[in-house]
Amino acid sequence: MKLTFYGKTCKKICFSFFFLVSSYSYAKPEPEYIKNLFNSEYYVACYYHDQLQGLENSNPNLMYPSLDFLTFGARKNYVWAIKAENSAAVWTKLSGKITDGFFIEEKLSYQDLQNQCNYALKNKFPTQKYDLFEMKASTSDLAGYEYPIQFTNSEISQQKIKQIVLFGDSLSDAGNLKRWTKIMPFYPFWFGRFADGFVWNDYLTERTHLPVLNFAYGGAKTDGTNDAFNSSIPTQFITAVRSFFTGSSKYYVNSYLKSYLTIDSYRTTNQKISNPNETLFIIWIGANDFLEKFEGNLPAQNMFENPDAVGGVNFIYKRAVDNILEQIKMLNNAGGYHFLVLNLPDLGKTPIILTANYNKYQDDEKNKAEFSIKLSEGTAKFNFYLDSALKNLQDSQKEKINIKLLDINSDFERIMNNKNIFDDSYFDYGFTKLDSKYLIPKTKNYIQEFCYSGNYFKTAFTNIGKETILMSVKENKCSDESGNRIKYPIFFNSPHPSAYAQCWVNFAVEKIMIENGLLNKKQETMNEMKKYCQAQMN
Repeated sequence: MKLTFYGKTCKKICFSFFFLVSSYSYAKPEPEYIKNLFNSEYYVACYYHDQLQGLENSNPNLMYPSLDFLTFGARKNYVWAIKAENSAAVWTKLSGKITDGFFIEEKLSYQDLQNQCNYALKNKFPTQKYDLFEMKASTSDLAGYEYPIQFTNSEISQQKIKQIVLFGDSLSDAGNLKRWTKIMPFYPFWFGRFADGFVWNDYLTERTHLPVLNFAYGGAKTDGTNDAFNSSIPTQFITAVRSFFTGSSKYYVNSYLKSYLTIDSYRTTNQKISNPNETLFIIWIGANDFLEKFEGNLPAQNMFENPDAVGGVNFIYKRAVDNILEQIKMLNNAGGYHFLVLNLPDLGKTPIILTANYNKYQDDEKNKAEFSIKLSEGTAKFNFYLDSALKNLQDSQKEKINIKLLDINSDFERIMNNKNIFDDSYFDYGFTKLDSKYLIPKTKNYIQEFCYSGNYFKTAFTNIGKETILMSVKENKCSDESGNRIKYPIFFNSPHPSAYAQCWVNFAVEKIMIENGLLNKKQETMNEMKKYCQAQMN
């Protein structure tokens, strides 16, 4: 749902935000794509960013919600593609139809539209250097929804997988939550990503041109159940509000199956997925099922005191995996065939150990060590149960389903310890280590600090522009006083990986897709990928 703030000052923003919450208190956050029955003509919204870093970049302004009363867009950093490189050129009209939430373009190629988006950027901003980073099919400025574009006239037509449907949380959110809340996460979080740049699926689309129908929302769990440890109204209110804003993979899977399946731009709807052999479902979710139990300064030790009780760590991991399995079965029953599921990185080795409220003992180091161990054990149980459950489902369905598990936990462990993803040999990824004073139990490594210590929306209440950047710089230990990136950290904030780390997550995703014949692409070397990832940071 695209709604708009109508004011520039903090007072007006706060009022608009309150109005948004109160007016839609009975709604759920909607995915950014949904059926449009009223307009059959589609054009290309070309999203762009300022390639400059530092105090002079205009990204804070570009990230600010559209203030036009007649425009429902949550973002204003787009132009409409035009057919030629002149001011009189008309908008580029697409030729095709919507199938299962994707616009299938039948004439133009990816390169054609990329060129025509760049025409529009050059025409509108002749003296500024903006880079194109996303293209979506839409009907007009007033349209509430957009569609990822699949090109039949491109290299994608030679791929086994031609489109991806993604369910996840903040690790994969490419702006969905911000489109819903309007300001969160704001600068220096990059255009609604929970990172300082691209997340992994952005890299995947840029490098392969595979369109992604993205149902990942920051904060999403596997379902919307409230497991408040007590019946206090504040606790229940916080968890209810959280679910209201973020939704869950259960909700989004249901929404996809009920609202998105069509072969003719929603003139009719289907009960089955149209192109199951060409569609890959990627699922990466489950971390927030754990993390919500100690957010908002809730005592983290509560989760471990009665592990098998409702809200206990064992209950959490079992229910989360059961939810994921149930959602895969729902998609499979509707025809879904190819599935890629990512397990969880070790939460006990992330900066969440530094920021959570685990105060069982008077000794701070003892608290941190025990919390790290217990959260690592919970993650390991989740991953083991997920692996077993997926194998059992594959065995029971045999040729009716194709499930691959990406052990991103092991890959991320290699990344953090400079081990080659292919053979565990030494490899320098180029990360800047930000060691905290706390050792990871039973290792010689330290829990990593993170760059940005500000919250997700404070800078939205500044005089948007240079003041926004200066405020974010004060909270960011990975940038210099001019706002330029000077370090390649593993974590941007707690507990989210940096854009540089996300680039390596994408490498692991591409690797497993190539190995299983889902992606027809040359496997790059580690050094080639390092060169690519570092180039994206500049």
